[in-house]
Amino acid sequence: MRPTDALPTVTPSRRPRRGLHALALVAVGLLATLGATACEPARTPAKDRVVIMVHGYSAFGNGVNCNSSFGTLSSALRSRGFTGDLVTVGFYDSDTNCSVNLRSWDSGISNSSAWKTIAKAFSKYVYETYTKKGITVDVVGHSMGGLIARGAVYGSESGQSGFSPKLLVEDAVTLGTPHKGAAWYSTGCLYGQCYQLKPGAEDIVWLNQNGNPQGAKGTDWTVLASTADDVTPADSGLYMVVPAARKVTYGNLEHSDYQQDATSIARIAQALSDPGL
Repeated sequence: MRPTDALPTVTPSRRPRRGLHALALVAVGLLATLGATACEPARTPAKDRVVIMVHGYSAFGNGVNCNSSFGTLSSALRSRGFTGDLVTVGFYDSDTNCSVNLRSWDSGISNSSAWKTIAKAFSKYVYETYTKKGITVDVVGHSMGGLIARGAVYGSESGQSGFSPKLLVEDAVTLGTPHKGAAWYSTGCLYGQCYQLKPGAEDIVWLNQNGNPQGAKGTDWTVLASTADDVTPADSGLYMVVPAARKVTYGNLEHSDYQQDATSIARIAQALSDPGL
């Protein structure tokens, strides 16, 4: 062949490449939605982790008896084979029977402190007591306690001021937590702790910048809500970006029932131990 007889240049069609590119984007999107990648190791069921339980809001800071709030749940977890430490966390000056009071981690906490302030102290407690030592924990938060837990994971994940480094929180369950704000009547709260619990509050808006915050090695969130809950509307209790199987709605639980009811307790135990959900 003579040099001048070069083969004609053929421009390949780009359509297949666009198709492959689109498929790749779909695959990446699906993986992101699932919160996992194909190379992540499969989790195995575990009932030996520390479970930390955070109570909710008490009007006028009157305090919470952690045994009353979490005693039934703790006994049920033990009967279901949970062997790790069961830790209850308080933050009011009149809280009783709690394993830990977060005032030990922030002397500036008062009975009117916003939940975001308490979340900062909670992040430091979890980091220094467990994460720093390589210990992974699970967390259960009732009502405002769920905001404290979620806020701690979010603030630490994003490196925000006042929060600890990233936390080793593997499973987290919120119970009647007002992720989008408490019931309509909370809009009448003009000051104090409840001010940051109402829909549209600055701290609620801050929290919802990330609908599924993650700990240092990933966190599986499960949210429980009830249409009979007159403190947290069901849509607010479910307001996180998590798989449908991890959004659980009841029709008969009042705000203080989640830790007492046998059906919801069984679901909490499942969420804490079964990675396949």
